Amino acid sequence: MTNVSNVLKPRFKPSHPGLVFKRQVLEGYELSITEAARRLGVSRKHLTNFSNGHVPCSLDLAQRIAAATGSGVAVWINLQANYDTWLAEHTDTPDVVAFG
Repeated sequence: MTNVSNVLKPRFKPSHPGLVFKRQVLEGYELSITEAARRLGVSRKHLTNFSNGHVPCSLDLAQRIAAATGSGVAVWINLQANYDTWLAEHTDTPDVVAFG
């Protein structure tokens, strides 16, 4: 019998949503970080950190990207959730005492 939890887990680390943003949006629309930050209404520093995978995609940033690109907010939230889930499943579990 196949273990369902292993089937549903991605084998490879998903891309950080910022890297997807860099490839699909910045490169796709031929935008600089400065111009994209201006259009999104965020700081250039924050967008740089996001595009390089150093900060997560917040709900606010997901809304801004979705509005600017015509994509859905869920796209960006799900990219972040998939990335976070993979990290959580592939790092050491904290030392805790189980309930019950």
